[in-house]
Amino acid sequence: MIQMNKHLDDKIFSDKFDNTDLGLHGVRLPEFSIDSSLKRHLNISEDVSNYDFLRALALNGFKKLNIDKSNKVDYKKYIDRAKYELDTLKELGFIDYILLVWDVINFCKTSDIPVGLGRGSAAGSLILYLIGVTRIDPVKYDLYFERFISKIRAKKQVIEGITYLDGSLMCDVDLDICYYNRQKVLQYLETKFKGKTSKILTLNTLSGKLLIKECGKIVGEKSEEEMTNISSLIPKVYGQVKDINVAYEEVEKFKDCCDENKETFQIALKLRDLIKNKGVHPSGVLLSYYDLETVCPTEFSSDKEPVSSFDMNWVSIFNIKLDILGLRSVSVVDDVCKNIGIKVEDIDLNHETIYRNLQELRSPHGLFQIEAETNFRVCQKVKPKNLEELSGVLALARPGALQFVDKYAAHTNYQQSESIHPFFDEILKETGGVALYQEQLMKMAHEIGFTLDEAEILRRIVGKKKTEEIKAWKKKIESKIKENKIPKEVGEILWKILEDSANYSFNKSHSLAYAALAAVTIYLKFNYPQQFFLSLLKMSRNEPDPIGDSSFRNKYSNKFEIFQAAEEANLNIGVLSSLIQAGALSGFNQSRSKIVLEAQLWNILTAKEKKYSISFAEKFDYDLIKIIKHLNKFTDEKGNVVIKDARLNTIKTKYEPYLQIYNH
Repeated sequence: MIQMNKHLDDKIFSDKFDNTDLGLHGVRLPEFSIDSSLKRHLNISEDVSNYDFLRALALNGFKKLNIDKSNKVDYKKYIDRAKYELDTLKELGFIDYILLVWDVINFCKTSDIPVGLGRGSAAGSLILYLIGVTRIDPVKYDLYFERFISKIRAKKQVIEGITYLDGSLMCDVDLDICYYNRQKVLQYLETKFKGKTSKILTLNTLSGKLLIKECGKIVGEKSEEEMTNISSLIPKVYGQVKDINVAYEEVEKFKDCCDENKETFQIALKLRDLIKNKGVHPSGVLLSYYDLETVCPTEFSSDKEPVSSFDMNWVSIFNIKLDILGLRSVSVVDDVCKNIGIKVEDIDLNHETIYRNLQELRSPHGLFQIEAETNFRVCQKVKPKNLEELSGVLALARPGALQFVDKYAAHTNYQQSESIHPFFDEILKETGGVALYQEQLMKMAHEIGFTLDEAEILRRIVGKKKTEEIKAWKKKIESKIKENKIPKEVGEILWKILEDSANYSFNKSHSLAYAALAAVTIYLKFNYPQQFFLSLLKMSRNEPDPIGDSSFRNKYSNKFEIFQAAEEANLNIGVLSSLIQAGALSGFNQSRSKIVLEAQLWNILTAKEKKYSISFAEKFDYDLIKIIKHLNKFTDEKGNVVIKDARLNTIKTKYEPYLQIYNH
């Protein structure tokens, strides 16, 4: 009876909200005005619509392309694409959003704030290229507008004369700007949209892997090391850690551990996905049509800035989100170009010096994207000879795609290519038979008869693994194949690639745009090394200390801490050795050459060997040779020798050349 009464009380309470209208019909774009002087500059009337203003901006950009009218095919291709994009933007109600983004970029340019070349799917828009928001020609590089905006996917509704957009299906333009001037852009937006802007809340949840480890320590009273070993049994596929329920079903050893510690496993399951902590989105800015406090609860961040109390998914339902990312490479490139008296747009992205220097690249320091360890290794294998191949490097250097590095390198180095089916050979020839890009998947679907809009919907559904919709689209592919009298196996191959590539295919628009910025840094580094490194040094004074107060404070630190800190800061062994020889660690009672020798030896050790070396450091007075000899006899908790004889011989072999240099 008590339970029944509770149910009735709940129903009465919920009934009170049946006729409640929250007025949340979607995103209403914030109002803003365009300065009259900008319209006069374009020789258009000051009372023109925003659509006509955008059209005039695009036409002005089109004239600067200087396309030869006698080349009717190219000329028509650009004209038709520009008209199509403008019509689509107008039809979907995105004109004001595009102008809002342009306004931010225009503020940066008139305020001497460097901006990037473009990023994300926005690089696939010709209109954004023509108005200067991006600087990559999407027609030249075969990038698709439909990857940015899909007519089928985007929705709007007009209620009482007001246009509302579906926030979950909005187009999204992300902006890269000077890292050191980002705050000026945020202040500009705060002034322009006073009381209508804030930062965005992020919510971090408890992952299954973390919970297994922590619950084991707290509930099961296990050691840190034991739970680290157990949690490491949870597999990671394409960079994603598997759910603990899936791991329980698939990994026998993990299942046995969970069965032996049932309470730990059950508590971990109950706590999974609860909110662990909250933070602030690193680049997201919220813009509202209304005064923010009337439509969204807000709070203060640690630096006393307003932050939405709803996370990104919720605030996007009725507000605009702009991603304004501060990028250090943008600042460096701008500084170098100013010092040598050129403009970024004057740099030929296919200049031979860029790719000549990538053939035997030894030091990636300062090179955008390429200086990351994984990207650097991929670059060394691929040896890109043009912008498209450099784009391939960035697309491959991710967990899911790394499996195709050798295949792609065989294509770039030896012109080898695998054929999945003659029907798709032309589409996949640029990547050696690998469906590396999402745009290629769209083109493959387009080839069997779907529109590019439909192809983008298909790619998205398979990528997000929407089970019910996937079944329907699988039937659509079968019907399209039959309708167009295409061999049945073509449809089967397409479906297999769509399913597999969901784990590794990449957005070509983003990859190519970032490859362009990488190419610019390569050009500047190898053609103007003095100015390039001076700019890097100038920027470093604004950098936060990446390794905390332990960085080179020899009064309080030990050598091993410094070696490890240098590694974590991505300071390669050559640079560290040069700093030591220059006297950076002169506070230690050893010769500079001896410290360099130990740094070289430290660099040879594995992460596990370094961990044990640190634990025995004081006992052996930080003598790394003595510690390694000790670890050759020392056994861990499982009874295994930490450094076995074969491993010791490998260490000796690698160490010998450095020892000879030291002795001479």
